[in-house]
Amino acid sequence: MIIIAGVSVYLAFGGGSSNNDPNYGLSDNIDGRLTIFGNANNDDYIDQRDVEAVESIISGEVEPVYFDCKLSYGGATVQRTLADANCDGVVDETDLDIIQRMVDREVGMQIHFYDVDGVASSCTYPLDTMAIGYKSNYEAVLILGAEDKCLYACNQVSDNGAYSKWYTAFSDAQGIGSRFDPDYEVFVKEGNEKPNCVITGTRAWFDADMETTLAPLGIDVVRLPFWEDNVTVSGIITLGYLLGCEDAAYDYAETADSVLETIEDTLSNVPLADRPLVYASYNGTKISTMHNGVHEFVTAAGGKTVLDIGGYQAGTNIDGEGIISMNPDFIVFSVYYGFLEEYDSLETTKDYVYDMLTNSDGMYFSLIEQTNAYKEGNVYIFDQGMFMGPASYIPIAYMANLLYPDLFDFDVDALFTEYLEKYHPEFSIEDFEGLSYYSLNEVLNYYN
Repeated sequence: MIIIAGVSVYLAFGGGSSNNDPNYGLSDNIDGRLTIFGNANNDDYIDQRDVEAVESIISGEVEPVYFDCKLSYGGATVQRTLADANCDGVVDETDLDIIQRMVDREVGMQIHFYDVDGVASSCTYPLDTMAIGYKSNYEAVLILGAEDKCLYACNQVSDNGAYSKWYTAFSDAQGIGSRFDPDYEVFVKEGNEKPNCVITGTRAWFDADMETTLAPLGIDVVRLPFWEDNVTVSGIITLGYLLGCEDAAYDYAETADSVLETIEDTLSNVPLADRPLVYASYNGTKISTMHNGVHEFVTAAGGKTVLDIGGYQAGTNIDGEGIISMNPDFIVFSVYYGFLEEYDSLETTKDYVYDMLTNSDGMYFSLIEQTNAYKEGNVYIFDQGMFMGPASYIPIAYMANLLYPDLFDFDVDALFTEYLEKYHPEFSIEDFEGLSYYSLNEVLNYYN
């Protein structure tokens, strides 16, 4: 028997972050998308070019690119470079040797990586078996074709959990209880195989002491961004490397980049002042910010948020008069029902969601019906399963079409169909019609 100390304390107040939590919004504070220490030239690959890059740094021909990170959660900020493969603060011959071994895909190496909280973490390469908590992590593993490596699943997916319908590929995994507060005792029960790692999320929500608890068991912890900070592609290709599933990662990246890079390149010369103003909120009553999910995809689509114009504070409450004064060009809401979320059948889920949108006092439509955006029909709703995970490039494409109709004409339904065919072939786009991305007018017309 092992003693698990301090597991439930961190989330004893409901699983959210408090004002005393360290800033965990650093997963985009880096130039390279493959956030592996050893990716010396800051691209998407570990290859011989990284060896050459370190040789140039050691010889003094090239200066390394440094960024801020932490060596422990809540610790002091230090400067590191991805050329520093062992993350010791010095780029030298030791790093050159390590990177060559990484290029050779040597089994059993310790790999350092930059995680969702801006912490330099480490694990043993490759990750052969795992436990998983939180839906976007299951989605990432499914995209990478590594579902057979999952030995343990949280109660969202195991034991006929709320998300088990989306992740039948993980149906044989043993349950470990809450994604916030896993039952680590399961790993050491007689007859059970210990996983190489636990794939989980930010320490602000998911047991910040997990690394300390699991280190004596030889179990690594991997926390990567699969929706935070608009660096989803980075999270996928980094996990793809750690799992030895790089081809699947680059296949996903190619499709996502066809949207994300097109938007970025097209809007590169459009100043923020000239971009449409979008008020993004879960139900209208609170101003969103990064790590709310809805904020990420609006900014990735090229929208200007209320935080960009000044005078507003993230996370603060706002009433209808405040939104009228703000006068956004578009209003975006999110709902917790639909693709990869709570879902019964198309019609029953749609009935519930549309009633919630139209008949909730002081929220959703009733809060904004006097705004110009509402009167002009520029109100749109998105399912959290779409934008809080690797499928986020799909609603981003939809939003970009709305914000810049003269610049973008993405075939959003085709993107969604392709995504389903690749990763959820048991479902079709018709199963989610009017639930994943839709307009105010579609909701109002539903009742006519």
